[in-house]
Amino acid sequence: MTTEIQKTWNDVASHWDDWGPPLRPCREDVQLMRNHVIHWLGKNPVGKLRIFLCGVTPEIVTMDWPCSIELTAMDQSQRMIDAVWPGDLPSMRRALVGNWLQPELEPHSHDVAFNDGGFGFFDHPAGLRELLSSIRFLIRPGGLFVGRNFVQADQRESLPDVLAAARSGRIGNFHCFKWRLAMALQPNVVEGIQQHDIWHAWTAAEIDPTQLPQPGWSERAVRTIEFYRDKPAILRFPTLAEFHELLTESFDEIEICYGHYELSDRCPIVSARPKPSVGA
Repeated sequence: MTTEIQKTWNDVASHWDDWGPPLRPCREDVQLMRNHVIHWLGKNPVGKLRIFLCGVTPEIVTMDWPCSIELTAMDQSQRMIDAVWPGDLPSMRRALVGNWLQPELEPHSHDVAFNDGGFGFFDHPAGLRELLSSIRFLIRPGGLFVGRNFVQADQRESLPDVLAAARSGRIGNFHCFKWRLAMALQPNVVEGIQQHDIWHAWTAAEIDPTQLPQPGWSERAVRTIEFYRDKPAILRFPTLAEFHELLTESFDEIEICYGHYELSDRCPIVSARPKPSVGA
């Protein structure tokens, strides 16, 4: 993860309560993730579930776990940990500053690994391939990976169509608009879209949120797009097919499910089993 992306997350940490679904997982997302764990536990009972979490997403950390857990969360941003981590609990959960690509943890030391929305910050395909390989390295044979990704529509929306939908009240959530705007601007997943370009497209559109008919564009939510101003960091949104192609290099038994909220069709939750390591 680049220094520029880390700067963005430092900004996010300072205004965490201004961010909402789908950028953060909603209750339905968490329930779907929990269902995957319950299903896995039905075939793989354990005394204590060893979990690795990419990031410190509090909705996942504090979910109603179906059994005892030992959770290790890792984030590159100390400010993010300070702002949103619900606190270490001895023998139950801890947060570490570290690099997901080089976590410096014992191989195959976890039963389950989670990643919520953290895939788009890596180069495609090399960076994402490395991340998925690193996650597989941490999971024990027969373990479980659960991830929620933000994916590009199979048929990319045009920028005018997204702006027209917003102006007519057909995008009820500003965070959904922000992601649809970014995806419309992205020419392809390899190039991605620069954060500053998302901000520039928003300001150039000259949309007055106070004049829109939909209620989900609060001043606090709209203000979050300012975090992209002058930031050169790149976001990448693969299609589900592009993500699936890389996922199959490290995982199999792949299952995909969706919620029912706005833009849930671009926020698939994926579960998979790690393929055996070479030489295992």
